[in-house]
Amino acid sequence: MPPFSPLEVRNFVSKVMGASPADIRLMAQRLHDHAFEERMSPEDTKAFVRGLGYDSLEAFCTEIGLPAHIAERWSRFGVSGEMRQVFTLLASQRRRMAEAIEEFEEMTHVGVDDFLRERGLI
Repeated sequence: MPPFSPLEVRNFVSKVMGASPADIRLMAQRLHDHAFEERMSPEDTKAFVRGLGYDSLEAFCTEIGLPAHIAERWSRFGVSGEMRQVFTLLASQRRRMAEAIEEFEEMTHVGVDDFLRERGLI
């Protein structure tokens, strides 16, 4: 993460001080979620992105437009509970797609599975 300049820190503090009580509550919830909620382990996170066809967390983050420090953080701490839920949804959708393709191929004998697998889509 890039270092903060004194002006940026001052602006951040000013924003926090000027925030409404509801915003402060939401910030506290966000901090709690990231600090205390169960996370996906770094090993499971790396295995998940490998299962998606990426060689590394860095490659995955680059592909989806996340900055490099996110890959470094995920490699060290895993992903948050919220992101774990998103990853679980992705895995479920991929599994459902693979099942639908398999069923389609059984009925039609068309090699959609091989076609999509070669392109890294399933």
